[in-house]
Amino acid sequence: MIALAALTAWTVGGALGTTPPSPQPARADTPVTIGAASDRTEYFPAITGSRPIFVLALGSDSRSNEPDKIAHGHSDVMQLIGINPAQHKATILGFHRDTWVHIPGHDTTRLNTAMIEGGPQLTVKTFEAVTHIPIDYYILTSFKGWTDMVNQIGGLFVDIPYREHDPYSKAFFKPGYQRLNGHNALAFARDRHDTPDGVYSRTLNQARELQAAQVGFQQQFEKDPVALFKWIAAGLPDVQTDLPFSTLMSLAMTALSIPPKNVNRVLVPAHSGMEGTASVAFLTQPKADQTFADFRKDGLLNYSTPG
Repeated sequence: MIALAALTAWTVGGALGTTPPSPQPARADTPVTIGAASDRTEYFPAITGSRPIFVLALGSDSRSNEPDKIAHGHSDVMQLIGINPAQHKATILGFHRDTWVHIPGHDTTRLNTAMIEGGPQLTVKTFEAVTHIPIDYYILTSFKGWTDMVNQIGGLFVDIPYREHDPYSKAFFKPGYQRLNGHNALAFARDRHDTPDGVYSRTLNQARELQAAQVGFQQQFEKDPVALFKWIAAGLPDVQTDLPFSTLMSLAMTALSIPPKNVNRVLVPAHSGMEGTASVAFLTQPKADQTFADFRKDGLLNYSTPG
């Protein structure tokens, strides 16, 4: 679900990682366990806790298939997903890749370089330092990972908001609702040369794909619950995460309980500028800090960024 936040039980739901995470206690609700210790059966209800859950979805620009290189590429996709299980709502808060921030233990630089310096763990620390929002889990994939997962789940149905003709990302689309295979989904998520507001528009389009994944997951599950395992299998080879498997499954169930209309896409308030000779994005204050404070309370922002 995360996907949808992730909510996309795929992006989340399918995030086991190229290297399965070590067992650890869930930081959200713990699934019920029944049966003897020698023969246990677990079932995974939707998470029902009163506090929000925050999942950081990252996309590496690494073209490598090696997990370590993927984990130390630029995080050109950064979507912080807030999930409110009690209200069956979620918000995807998108960050400009060039946001100018201080990276703990390092210099002040672009936000997407935190992963180069210290992998997704340092990226999480940087987000927590900037937003003061406690992040429960992260999920990470790559260009190839996103392409493969979209193909394995049968594509994404996305409402393309405007014409795109970008030879750099290979995004060639007419506006309207259409099915994207893995290649086209990656192109749509990457295009920044041919969008109304450059990287800002691209960040919103990445959130559109996460929402499309959530919708697709719900529709396939309604037709056949076995689809849950298809989505999980799609993510097994291509996603790294610190989510325990039991919590991952509970998040997948939570994704099914959140209507797509209850998910907002919001961009962090920022504006373009220069730092020396570098083009960057600066957080717009005090609006950015107020956005983080509102988001931290319940995982929700009650407005959407147009575009």
